[in-house]
Amino acid sequence: MRVIITVNCRWWNAAAQGAVMQALALSRIGHDVLLQVPSTGPLAGMARSSGVGTVIPGNVWSFMALARRYRPDAICVHRGEGQAAAAVLLPGVPLVRVRNDQRRASRGFLWRLVDRRTSLVVFPSPFMAARGFQGERLGAVDVVPFPVDTGRFSPSLLPREKVVASLGRLSPVKGHRVLIKAMTLMPRDWRAVIAGENDQQTSAELVEYAESLGVNDRISFPGRLPDVRPLLARASIGVVTSLGSEVVSRAGLEMMSSGLPLLAAATNGLCDIVRDGVTGLFHSPGNHGQLAAQMLHLAENPEVGCYLGAKAREYVCREFSLESVGKKWEQALARWCITPGSAIRKADI
Repeated sequence: MRVIITVNCRWWNAAAQGAVMQALALSRIGHDVLLQVPSTGPLAGMARSSGVGTVIPGNVWSFMALARRYRPDAICVHRGEGQAAAAVLLPGVPLVRVRNDQRRASRGFLWRLVDRRTSLVVFPSPFMAARGFQGERLGAVDVVPFPVDTGRFSPSLLPREKVVASLGRLSPVKGHRVLIKAMTLMPRDWRAVIAGENDQQTSAELVEYAESLGVNDRISFPGRLPDVRPLLARASIGVVTSLGSEVVSRAGLEMMSSGLPLLAAATNGLCDIVRDGVTGLFHSPGNHGQLAAQMLHLAENPEVGCYLGAKAREYVCREFSLESVGKKWEQALARWCITPGSAIRKADI
């Protein structure tokens, strides 16, 4: 099967990472995949460093020329602009729109025209389809989860430390203050690391908040880490404290794949990736006391954390690995987009 995946954002965000991970998942199981990205900006280099085999920088016109020359079985777009361009300029090619954010579907005549020419809309989390994020669409809708590279994110053989790990931009919706407040109820030999870049609030503001609670000496803010694996290797507990957002909790999946028990706020896509009491534990969004009680329980009973972490790793490998998600993409494209007999993997030829 030949697939073109295109994303036209100029920075590394959910859409960009979603496109790269889809390309990795499909190529991992033998399909011929081209990833087309903007010719300017860092995305092409970051995509190549992620291991995607064929990355083609360009613009909308080179994308159209590429599609006519390559004759793909399907085009998958991760931004609305790309969807509109493909729908108008390549109406005969099966078109898939992949949604990785919580923006509601557009409305109006032009949107209906583009939507009618879109073969399939794919969400990464079931809650999005259940809550009607497809809007007034009458065509096919499917769910294919966001994958995680389970080879890259794997359990460490190093001893775990008394560290709670939190990954995510420093936006208020990520609920970092919940973790900071929960740390006031933890033993003083436990530390938290909150890694993420400034976004709507700064690390200095969170440090000031931690100082007001008397825990600033036990919480560090290293900023955005180019590689989070060393942190996940030494942590004993992973935490995602989001008050909302979380269409896809990439941080949560990476923590689970690394063998960490995940303490997750029961909201949105987190409810689709965590099995409460099996791979992690849910707390009510914003409830620092409940989160602290869970952290304390794992601190006092490390064998429980080991059990949850092992089950989390097993679950992610089964449901969210590149190979597993690649097969789900293969099935979705064959079901909705590819004519019978054309969905053939290179490995089967």
